[in-house]
Amino acid sequence: MRSARGRMLAAALAIHLVLLPSGASAHRFQRVLSFHSKSGDVRALEMRIAGWYPAHTQKLLRVDRYFGRRTTIAVKAFQRRFGLAVDGVAGPQTFSVLNRLESKDGSTQHFSWAEFWQHKNRSCSRRANRYAGTFKGGEVSSRAVRRHVKQLMWRLEAVRSKARMPVIVESGFRSVPYNRCIGGATASQHLFGYAADVRIPGVSGEHEREIYKRSQIHGVLCYSSSRHTHIDLRLDNRALPYLHQWWWPDRDGRGNHLTPEGSRCYGE
Repeated sequence: MRSARGRMLAAALAIHLVLLPSGASAHRFQRVLSFHSKSGDVRALEMRIAGWYPAHTQKLLRVDRYFGRRTTIAVKAFQRRFGLAVDGVAGPQTFSVLNRLESKDGSTQHFSWAEFWQHKNRSCSRRANRYAGTFKGGEVSSRAVRRHVKQLMWRLEAVRSKARMPVIVESGFRSVPYNRCIGGATASQHLFGYAADVRIPGVSGEHEREIYKRSQIHGVLCYSSSRHTHIDLRLDNRALPYLHQWWWPDRDGRGNHLTPEGSRCYGE
């Protein structure tokens, strides 16, 4: 039998859903979610708050249909940041903030689809540049790329909030011919919409990378001659299971972050 508190939360949620604008594309959460809940709503919630799981070690918050202990921890961190009651239960107040962070076109409040579209490069062929300004020509359909980019956007919303500074997206999706033209890796996560090259002005490179590592960013790669950082969600990419491992910078004896080649990251 549902508790009195549960009935009150459900009623409040129903009122909240009625008040949502009819044209909004924000996910319509249908019920209050808490520990042990199982549904598609749980998956939608986890996709939005995964970046708030505060682990500084390589512990994964799985985006699935089960509301587990790590989901509870992430919800509490999200609630704490936005001044909500910290109870680990996703109800009307939590959903209201999430809806506010989602734009009508399905992107998020601080990131647009255009920021992740393929760029145009004068050095590349017409065939490579034909996909500029789109999510076409990759290893998966443009619809799948859009879905993956949305996952990245929500992680970056968490990063932006933690850094309290804007996050600049320098590049995102790449088509196969464009990736080949600029010398990208054959199995680049950019080809799937799971990767972006980003930077946070006003934040040191080391601190920036630590924020990524505490925001469920699976791949973090720095460069010795470039300020931006490569980030990706490789553990979510089912098409490349052999790359399902955390990929964070190593450190030298003085604690400096290192590039894959072993040199110090830019700014260290």
